[in-house]
Amino acid sequence: MSPAGTLDRSGSRAAAEAPARLLRTLPFRPGTFFDAWTRSPERFSELLPDPFAAGAYARIGGPRPPDAVRAAAAAVIATTNRSWGADPAALASAERLCGPQTLAVVTGQQPGLFGGPLYSLIKAMSTVAAARELEAQTGAPVVPVFWIEGDDHDFEEIRNAWLLDRAGSPHPLRYEPEDEHVGLPACRRVLDDSILDLHGQLPGILPETEYTEALLLAVRDCYAPGRALPEAFGRLLLHLSRGSGLVVMDPTRPELKRLAFPVYEAAVRHEAAGRRRITARTREIEAMGFQGQAAAEGYGVFCTGATGARERVQTDSAGDPPEGVLDGCVERLSAAVLLRPLVQDFLLPTAIYVGGPSEIAYHAQMGDLYGLHRIPRPLVIPRHQVAILTKSQLRVLDQDGIGFDELSAGDEAALNRRAADPAAREAFARANEVVDSSLEDVERTAGAVDRSLTAAVRRARGKVHAILADLEAKSVRAAKRRDDERRQRFLRTRNALFPGGAPQERRLSPLVFANRYGPHFGAWLLSAFEDPAADRRARNLLVR
Repeated sequence: MSPAGTLDRSGSRAAAEAPARLLRTLPFRPGTFFDAWTRSPERFSELLPDPFAAGAYARIGGPRPPDAVRAAAAAVIATTNRSWGADPAALASAERLCGPQTLAVVTGQQPGLFGGPLYSLIKAMSTVAAARELEAQTGAPVVPVFWIEGDDHDFEEIRNAWLLDRAGSPHPLRYEPEDEHVGLPACRRVLDDSILDLHGQLPGILPETEYTEALLLAVRDCYAPGRALPEAFGRLLLHLSRGSGLVVMDPTRPELKRLAFPVYEAAVRHEAAGRRRITARTREIEAMGFQGQAAAEGYGVFCTGATGARERVQTDSAGDPPEGVLDGCVERLSAAVLLRPLVQDFLLPTAIYVGGPSEIAYHAQMGDLYGLHRIPRPLVIPRHQVAILTKSQLRVLDQDGIGFDELSAGDEAALNRRAADPAAREAFARANEVVDSSLEDVERTAGAVDRSLTAAVRRARGKVHAILADLEAKSVRAAKRRDDERRQRFLRTRNALFPGGAPQERRLSPLVFANRYGPHFGAWLLSAFEDPAADRRARNLLVR
């Protein structure tokens, strides 16, 4: 049963009135570990439990009574959500997290400018959907949690946001602070007045809709000068997911660093053993024909210094850290990529982890670390992967006959193949066949007279084909000019679904869709993910 204040099963009244329309699902491109795992999870059962098997959720272990650590962590999370302006549904979830029987479904991502890429919100709503399903199947109270990875140091990745302008063209925005602070973690990046310039650009980029004014006010409030980047991101995520019961978590809070100290300490002392386990699992993955997602060095601990630069905590020959090093920087410790999930699952009663392709590949390598740290291992499931199309863009796929993956090429080859008049294509094809047939006869008879003529005939054949190809290209261009509307529709669709050559969900800001569809866009996504036809093992095309 949903806690008070959360959305109903449809996600919201708006979602119920205009439910998500699942157009179709498309398989992932083959060749990756993630694709192979989703197709044949039983093949990888030693690396990852199968989350797709019947009754997988029902077999999840019963609630683990929270120890003092988890209870204290839940209290810190509740405080964060209150101070960041969470709505009643999120606050109710945060209170539930303190309960002794509560389970958590967790996902995470580093903070980003203006909500980061769309997949951050997709992850969040995928997690809400999984939490509701787990609660329905087990009867235990379940809370969806979004872990904001504020220790991330990749500023180039988090400082950019992509929008679609009023012409439907991709428009990148880049946060340029007065001081770059190279190497500074996201949690120590406080927005300065440079962010105001980006706020000033937004009204001229986003198409004006009935939702624009309210959205821009919310964005200005969330990404205000003086806010740390994780807080700005967390506030916007709470705004976009309101009503769903999603809880955000800031693991860089000093209280949580202190609570997680036993994990950091164990990782330093058992670093060599942990890396051996990772190496062994990586070899198994390589024997199956895939590469490991991360090196064994991804298991370790860093300490961030006063300048913001981080250094790995090293051990001596006996495997012990230098005297007093850990004690001196407890609140500044951070986890390498293969340690972070263990910190997360030490602080939270995690029953399910929702990850993207790379994160699931990490979990395949690091499963044995849970036993080393004596932390219960959660079930790992994929987030949903989606592309959102308008009805106009759907015409490109269905009426114009362009394949979804053909749009990712970044050129107009797919359009060109369909732009030429069918009769003209057939005529040029026949002409090329006649040239080949006729000049083959010429080559044979002329070559019988003088073998040196053979090469000359072949050159002549190539020139004739080149002339025909040039004429056909001109015919295609003429057809494209005649059908310029279809070409513009193709370009707008390509820009929307593969902006800058990247998939929509990995590049466009959620602001694009919140501006287009309004404050219930997150609820609309949730309704799509709760649709029985939605598939976590495929790309889901949604029409709105």
